[in-house]
Amino acid sequence: MLPLASMGRPLFTPLSPLVPRRVSLPVPLRVPFSVSLPVPRLRPLAPGRRRGPVSTADRAAGILAGVRDGFRALGAYGVSFEVRSDEYVTRGRYAVEGEGYYLVLGDAEVYCDGAVRYEVDNRRREVTIDVVDTDSRNILNNPVHAFDFLGSEYAASLAGEQEGRAVVRLTPAPGNTSSAGNIVLTVDTAAMRPVSLRYDYDGEQVQVSVLGIKPLETPLKAFAKDNYAGYEFIDFR
Repeated sequence: MLPLASMGRPLFTPLSPLVPRRVSLPVPLRVPFSVSLPVPRLRPLAPGRRRGPVSTADRAAGILAGVRDGFRALGAYGVSFEVRSDEYVTRGRYAVEGEGYYLVLGDAEVYCDGAVRYEVDNRRREVTIDVVDTDSRNILNNPVHAFDFLGSEYAASLAGEQEGRAVVRLTPAPGNTSSAGNIVLTVDTAAMRPVSLRYDYDGEQVQVSVLGIKPLETPLKAFAKDNYAGYEFIDFR
């Protein structure tokens, strides 16, 4: 997923001026947002309560494994989603095949071959090139591993489970300096499919709702420089 922004002005209008370039963010692209969607108010688990022989920590790990394995079983797949924050809302989609992906969000496109990312701002006619942050779990920076939290720099705990929905809270482990902070993942436990992700970026919450997941029906779109003749190329590699 990473740093989409770090130096210079941020990419992709119209985004919040709070988002700098090449800084690890929960929503690095310049996109509009809207009213924040709260995480469902599920009944919290009583401290120390166990569901049968399975502890809450084990249950959280099992849910994360189920979601991860579901995506792996699809192989190549496409996801449609909606991003919301306090003032803006926008929809996007991405396709994944192996370690590569193609993402569309507003006027922005992002191509990735597993090693290099090409961020295209069609409004500004700019292409920003950077290496992939393989440790990122940000859905907009590294959608290939957006739901692959086991073995990552996050500690998982089960915040609640009710009526086929489970909420897993992911807390950065010591040494994890991700600006995304805490992540809350809501899962449909019948299908083991993600319902939403909520990122807490310096107190500002950004929610990504998953609208659809399906197998990829066409070859993954790859970056072709000739398609962006006349664009400014900015290479941070």
